[in-house]
Amino acid sequence: MSASLNDVRIWMTRYLMSSYLTLGLLGNLINIFMFTRKNPLRNSCSLYLLTISIAHIFNAIVGVVPTIYNLDNVDPSLYSYIFCKLRVYTQHSVIMFSRTLLVVACFDRFALCSNNQRFRSLNKPKVALRIIIGLLIAWPCINIYIPLVTMFTVNGCLMTDLSAVIWGIYTVIVPGILTPLSMSIFSLLAIRNRRHLQERLNGTRNNANKRDYTLMIMLLGEVLVYVTWTSLFPATTLYKAVTTNVVKSVQRQQIENFIIFLGSTFLPFLVPSSTFYIFIIASRSYRKECKRVFLRLSRRLTGRTNRVSAIAGTNALVYRQNETLI
Repeated sequence: MSASLNDVRIWMTRYLMSSYLTLGLLGNLINIFMFTRKNPLRNSCSLYLLTISIAHIFNAIVGVVPTIYNLDNVDPSLYSYIFCKLRVYTQHSVIMFSRTLLVVACFDRFALCSNNQRFRSLNKPKVALRIIIGLLIAWPCINIYIPLVTMFTVNGCLMTDLSAVIWGIYTVIVPGILTPLSMSIFSLLAIRNRRHLQERLNGTRNNANKRDYTLMIMLLGEVLVYVTWTSLFPATTLYKAVTTNVVKSVQRQQIENFIIFLGSTFLPFLVPSSTFYIFIIASRSYRKECKRVFLRLSRRLTGRTNRVSAIAGTNALVYRQNETLI
């Protein structure tokens, strides 16, 4: 059983993680392409989702690539002092940057439909850029303690017993409880505020409202996946820290290693790789927009041009072709 679990873990790393790494990089690049067009950059939530997609690419590079590399090579953290000190620091800084942006994006949707003028004033691209830059600076500074408590030893790259327990408690409280709780609260408040707004508008929707609704659906889809797939991470991290000095059988170690692999590596890094696919599943408008943009791109690449007959209603058709919902 132990050997089979270890084989399953190796197989999942070699094939499944390699697959979702490739698909994730492709999907996030598509997201970046879609969100860097002129109209989406005028929306604060689009800026957050764009930055999250960029951060997800770095998540994959610093998290998934080393895991796959270690299958057939010696773990660099065993012989490189610098890699040992910076590996967890870099991974956690990038991950928490993207997670905090997701929380801020949820608040952004809540603020958009709020009756409070101060909250609505935060729903601007200039404010979003300032928040993004601030978080980009803040998280590397907040996590500067990680290299200090990480020890480079002959047994590997480890934290001291006390530091490991504190780290485990931190992962339970901040990434495990506060982050998903904040996402959930702001998402529910955003849904409630939007319903009240629609009631006041008697169900009327203009293009701006459609775009905001599309972004909200895409964001809620990612929040749901994040909360579901990262629920094991804080528990496995804390368990690993508090049972470090416990004598365990080989079979128990193999079972625990497999569960820890699922909770701290496989599922958490699956989230950044699935963003684009969450968006196209959750939002019909985003699927149509992607299809329209790539059909237009393929026509340009193949030298084909759109011929629109000069008939009644042509202007309306051209307007619909240029309209964007993200």
